[in-house]
Amino acid sequence: MCVCVFFLLVRPPPVLCVDLSLYLSSRSFQAIVELCYTDTDRFRPTSAYLTRGYYFERRLHCIHMEIKGANEERQLPLLLISQKEKQFFYNILDNRFHTINIPELRNKYILTSAFGWLILVDINTEDCYLWNPVSLDKIELPELTCPLTYNKCHLSKPPTEPDCHILFIAGNGLSRHFCQIGDDQFVTQTTTDNVGCLSAVASFQGKIYGIVISHFVYQFVTANFVGGTLELNPILIEGGLPWGMPQPSRPWTQMHVDYLIESSCGELLLVHKMFRCIHLEVGLEFRVFRVDVDQMECKELENIGEQAIFISDDGEAFCCSSLGVKPNSIYFTVPESRNLYIYDLNDRSTSASLPCSIARRSMIESYWVPPQIFRNFLN
Repeated sequence: MCVCVFFLLVRPPPVLCVDLSLYLSSRSFQAIVELCYTDTDRFRPTSAYLTRGYYFERRLHCIHMEIKGANEERQLPLLLISQKEKQFFYNILDNRFHTINIPELRNKYILTSAFGWLILVDINTEDCYLWNPVSLDKIELPELTCPLTYNKCHLSKPPTEPDCHILFIAGNGLSRHFCQIGDDQFVTQTTTDNVGCLSAVASFQGKIYGIVISHFVYQFVTANFVGGTLELNPILIEGGLPWGMPQPSRPWTQMHVDYLIESSCGELLLVHKMFRCIHLEVGLEFRVFRVDVDQMECKELENIGEQAIFISDDGEAFCCSSLGVKPNSIYFTVPESRNLYIYDLNDRSTSASLPCSIARRSMIESYWVPPQIFRNFLN
């Protein structure tokens, strides 16, 4: 059945008709109607938009975001808790975990997931390769020395496409190994603190961007694979100076992790995860920035709206919204901990929960993964 929703304007009176039946279940459609018509909804009273003269535009945005949110609700990342031979998948929405034994993930570390592929490292042999959980295809990589010392990994594009490169970044950001898929060996680049370490990297709007730290200066760069080299080119602002990014303020400067994440709204976010001490669960704080690569502006966000950010030490990072998820929050895990933490950007508080009570305390690794790539195992 075709369902249409009409919104009337005070001046002039054009009509918006959206065929929601193409997108939504009845439950999601009901949620949208309630959100758009209730005066106490999260978009503030509708009368405010009428008096400000942009009711129609904001309601368009409301419909667009809720349709998108309903489509993405099933795409909310799952927390994969891995312990050698067993894997536990935790779903935030129903607060349940499922125990699944996936042979290909036994005794493996997941360095990241991208384009439907996992980059895996065998704990025993240290073999490194790509694996697709849907097609079950496997792509071997050249031998990589001490792959477990690399905590960041990036695929430039789907590995089945030509000219795809894979990049491994060491924990200190100073050592980088990369190759084109199909090459028989990695190229190694090692730099020093004076030249700068690569602390974060992400693909956004067809380009690869990164954060390079040099002498406590954060530079926003583009990354390009040219021949057998990786070129990190600073983006220059007016006057020919490198475009600098905000830095973690003291006393956070000594221990921090950086993330570049594309949000569900199509924005590029820079996230600083900062620590006061060596205990990763104590004295932790986050700062979030929106990076506008067109206007070359970086603005700190006190509020990310209905979205939530999902990060872990390894694996893919996400930023999306869904009913049932705490908005304006950061969901994160820490190494060797069974807990799932939620950092509230409103009051800067942190809460903890235990997503999987049967997971052991030792040899535990947690990753955020897109659920669609594990559909063959979760059905």
